[in-house]
Amino acid sequence: MGRGERDGQTLAEAAEGVVRLLRGVKAVRVESDDAGGIRIVHVLGGPDRSAKVIAVDVVSALAAELGVELEPRQVRVAAQQRADRVAPADQLRLKFVGLSVSVLRTAAEVKVHLEDQGLVYEGIASGPYGRGNRLELVAQAALRAVELFLRAEGMFVLEGVSTLAVGPHEVAVAVVSLPGREGEILVGSAVVRDDPREAVVRGVLDGINRPVSWLVGRKSP
Repeated sequence: MGRGERDGQTLAEAAEGVVRLLRGVKAVRVESDDAGGIRIVHVLGGPDRSAKVIAVDVVSALAAELGVELEPRQVRVAAQQRADRVAPADQLRLKFVGLSVSVLRTAAEVKVHLEDQGLVYEGIASGPYGRGNRLELVAQAALRAVELFLRAEGMFVLEGVSTLAVGPHEVAVAVVSLPGREGEILVGSAVVRDDPREAVVRGVLDGINRPVSWLVGRKSP
């Protein structure tokens, strides 16, 4: 099993890059062991390929591209079902517990705090704090907090965020993509109660909670 860094990346990061490009892979997270090797590969697969086939592809690709030999039991694939076959399921629910904004002239640093089982994860995003990108900074910080929870930097890409009027309500909508061959688009929304920024965080979580649940491999109580 390979160890150490490769081209400035950890082995886990390099493995995620390889697996992410495989057909049928929607998202991936690699758990490292204490020596820096690969302990478990968690994969979220699409509905068009079986979990067994995707697992075989993962083992073969990592051996060919990185020289990493894995046992089949080290690859855990959660395959999505087609929309017409999906049954209601419990989901892991990261909880939004706080948001802060520090502004210096025209720049700002946004921090979003999410909680899971008593542990708090802080996502940070910074940049110009103009009217057009304030909500984007909040959404970016929320995504960074989720990636910190998953230990998977760069897993999500923010495509856009906005608020719009739906009947008598104001709604925050976030569009997020999973980079990779399949390019899945996730959309989440939340009604604006008092603060549009909080609604943006809840909209982001609404869009990504299901793939996050699959990737961590456990359900909420």
